[in-house]
Amino acid sequence: MEKNIGHPNKLCRREFLKLLASAGLFAGCGRVPTGNTAPPASLALVGGALIDGTGADPLSNATVLIRDGRIAAVGQTVQPPADAQAIDVQGATILPGFINAHVHDAYDEANLEAWARAGVTTVRDMGNGGTPRDLFAFRDRVRAAPRCARLVAVGPIVTAPGGYPIAPWGGSGLTVTSPEDARQKVGRLLDNGADMVKIALESGTIFRQRIPTLFPEVAAAIAAVARERGVRLTCHVTARQELEIALDVGANDLAHMILTNLSAALIDRAIEADVYWTPTLELWKCVSEDNAVSFDRVAISNLQSFVEAGGKVALGTDYGGYTTRLGIGMPLPELEMMQEAGMTPMQIVVAATQHAAHVCGLEREVGTLKVDRAADILVVHGDPLADIHALADVKLVLRDGEVIRQQRS
Repeated sequence: MEKNIGHPNKLCRREFLKLLASAGLFAGCGRVPTGNTAPPASLALVGGALIDGTGADPLSNATVLIRDGRIAAVGQTVQPPADAQAIDVQGATILPGFINAHVHDAYDEANLEAWARAGVTTVRDMGNGGTPRDLFAFRDRVRAAPRCARLVAVGPIVTAPGGYPIAPWGGSGLTVTSPEDARQKVGRLLDNGADMVKIALESGTIFRQRIPTLFPEVAAAIAAVARERGVRLTCHVTARQELEIALDVGANDLAHMILTNLSAALIDRAIEADVYWTPTLELWKCVSEDNAVSFDRVAISNLQSFVEAGGKVALGTDYGGYTTRLGIGMPLPELEMMQEAGMTPMQIVVAATQHAAHVCGLEREVGTLKVDRAADILVVHGDPLADIHALADVKLVLRDGEVIRQQRS
């Protein structure tokens, strides 16, 4: 589900899915205090249990050494240099900063700060109706601000004339009419600075509508441009026939769990192609509650089948794309529903770190606690592998090695 910021025609969307008012969303989300003191050249987190984001077994009594904003060493035998500032994290768990790989409303410093303070140190904005140059300039500006979550930006969604999200929401997108038109416009979008390309394959099946969608040859042309330019292609899908097109053209990841039958054959195709899935389960729960349907149960069942077959999942919620009940910060409802779909706490952590970094094109920068990665780190009290809710009990957050939140003892 997508939201195009600033579009005047929001009434049809509210009537269509009975949206709630957004008053009070940011209550309690204050700005991050910042000082003028530069962070130390070396910083060591000492004595915590370490979950590195790869799925490997946790390490007890571990140390993470950070130098100039990056991870210099990690393990149980690391000896910090004498000039390093040490932070005792005994009894806590050290994890990579979490990544929400499907949000909207991310071109907003207050939102980025709220995510970062919660330990969600990277977000991927999956569609916005603003001017691409302005959107990407904002992204570049906030990348230098550690108090803000990193922002991965697709810019506008590429769609057919009159397609999703123009229908049913009355929103906007980058419309393309032919393979050549698509090649030219998507090429310009990437020239302007898009981190990746997102296309809408929404046919309207789940809305009981007929929504214009990209012809397969047009979608294939877009996918070819993405491959030529070395960027990822993410596809909005909600029904089986849309998933088939996404797999045909070579999608790298899928936005939203489909709500029609997910056959074993399609699961096998997705896994063979190494396609990642961002299921946005909480979104489907909200849609279900508003419309007395069972989309969330179908989504959970399909996700369970995908995971049991060995499919790769990335964390994403669709914050800002549907209803303000999708909270900003650590997305515990999404994590709880992933558990309900049979994912283990470790699988959920990997989905929110290594896998989410992959779909964002940042797997060599963030998402795992490895040497030379950026020091985007979340430290929480307790053990999230025993209780996923421990992820909301934040002790410490670092972004690029700078402490942006620290609980004072």
